[in-house]
This record gives sequence, structure tokens and C-alpha cells, in this order.
Amino acid sequence: MLDTEGRFKLSQEPYRLKVVRLESGEIEIIGNRSGLKDLADVCQSLSELSDEQAKTAANHYHIADFMSNAEEGSLQLIILYDPHL
Repeated sequence: MLDTEGRFKLSQEPYRLKVVRLESGEIEIIGNRSGLKDLADVCQSLSELSDEQAKTAANHYHIADFMSNAEEGSLQLIILYDPHL
């Protein structure tokens, strides 16, 4: 969900997300309830952007431990909205 200033509004509850690569090469996103709900909210908010908004920096969201929205050791992940995909 977006807040009144157009930024992503995440849950006030502690959330946890971790992105890892399995030995099989697959990517696994691990999260507690709040973490997965916040991830779903990010995806929902991105899917609601207009085509014009998709041309701006609002078209993506970063998940990384150094951004304090993923657990330590998590792979960096970018979720990108592309209306032409």
C-alpha cells in the first residue's frame, strides 16, 4: 500500500524476510507472516502503478539486508513493475 506521500507503507509489526539460493539453483523467499504480507503489499502496490508511474523510480522495490528490510545474509532482490512484459 502507498502512504499519502506515494511511498510504500509497510506493516508496523516486526517483519522478517530472507532471500536465499538453494543448492538446486532455485531462489527461496522465506518470511514470517508480517514479512510475507508486506511483500504481498509491495507487489500489489507496484501492480497498481499507472504506465506513466512505471517510467519513474517508483517502479521497483529493493529488498536487502543493508536496507534493513531483509535478514542478514539475504540475497539482494529487486521487484520491478514492467507494464510491457
